[in-house]
Amino acid sequence: MVFKAMRRYRLVNKRSWMPMIPSILYFSPLLASWKTQFHTTLCMYGQTVEWKAIQSIDQSPTFAIVLLAEKDIKASDWPLLASRRTIVIVDEWSLDNSVKWIQKGAINCFARDDEHLTAWLISEISGLTVNRSHQAEDDMLQIIIDAIPAPLFFKDHLHIYRGCNTAFCQFLELSREEIIGHSVYDIAPKPLADTYYKADCQLLAEGGTQRYEAEVQLGDGSIHEIEFNKAVFTNSNGQAIGQVGVMLDVTERNQLISQLDKATRTDPLTGTSNRREFNLIIQDEFEKRKHSEQRLSLMTLDVDFFKKINDKFGHGGGDQALQLIAKWLQSQLRSSDSLFRVGGEEFYILMRDTNIQNAFEMAERLCKGMATHIFSIDQKPVHITLSAGVIELDPTTELESILDMVDKALYEAKSDGRNCVRPVYL
Repeated sequence: MVFKAMRRYRLVNKRSWMPMIPSILYFSPLLASWKTQFHTTLCMYGQTVEWKAIQSIDQSPTFAIVLLAEKDIKASDWPLLASRRTIVIVDEWSLDNSVKWIQKGAINCFARDDEHLTAWLISEISGLTVNRSHQAEDDMLQIIIDAIPAPLFFKDHLHIYRGCNTAFCQFLELSREEIIGHSVYDIAPKPLADTYYKADCQLLAEGGTQRYEAEVQLGDGSIHEIEFNKAVFTNSNGQAIGQVGVMLDVTERNQLISQLDKATRTDPLTGTSNRREFNLIIQDEFEKRKHSEQRLSLMTLDVDFFKKINDKFGHGGGDQALQLIAKWLQSQLRSSDSLFRVGGEEFYILMRDTNIQNAFEMAERLCKGMATHIFSIDQKPVHITLSAGVIELDPTTELESILDMVDKALYEAKSDGRNCVRPVYL
């Protein structure tokens, strides 16, 4: 398939395959005065054309003849040069400059006063014959790639689509005519096209194969996550002349991975974050605090006499109590605070931008609020109290040591009669 694609690319690169007979000439701003005189010259030879002014190349349709003054061309125009029949008009012609523009995708380069431009345009406007000497082989190749269920495409070295299969068209909800001969900037939003173009340039420069994930917008506007697997194909001299790519829709897979990852970080009973999530977040917070003067404090909470709730209402009632407690605590926290269930009836609260004094006051407020709040389990009123320990975190201190100190403060609160807070001062 690669060899066929390479042969087809050589046909395409001759530009003899395009069926369009142009009757409209598009021109850039600096050619406005020049085109008037040039139009007169074309009329002398019986050529009737329509001229349309454009500010940038993307305002012209693909395959159209576009005359651009060299000074009007911006770097953002380069990816689209090859998807139009672009002619660069220069003030002074040189072979090196002409080759430079052809290598960027222009079909030719002429000086403003070059009479050869007139002859070239008359040939184009009069119509080109389509070279189909390998029609049977091309049709066979198309049948083969259309049988592949995964979206497949190949582009030339100028990043222009030169072939694709039916699955690719169906996936993008575009016809083959809307894809072949076009740049990614013609069929995708610019932010996404920038990503594809950058990856294409890297692949052609480095050679070999490439695998990456990127978003793709479908015809209905929905965004899918796609895994691209691409490879460069070369000519007999080893020069990269294009690339072939296969697309795999990994949207559902990535969503499932995300859901599974979230599940491993979430307490299934209360819906709060769990200890694993705490361990991940605390490391990130420590790294941030190494380069910041913002304070970070931790509160550890334990439900007093939780066994009595289980004994009275059973384990189902105990589970309901934990859910009610977690919901109430979450309602009392600031948006910058994070709640974790780290044990049977034990919770952590991570308080950002909070020193030890403010953490102590917050813990006391929660304990007093919980003590005066009435929960209902099995339609019966239930009073619940909490014991707490608080500590201001020092990122230079080992986490294990910090947790040990705040746990000891919690046990002191339990020993001192419960329903109270004990701080740790470092």
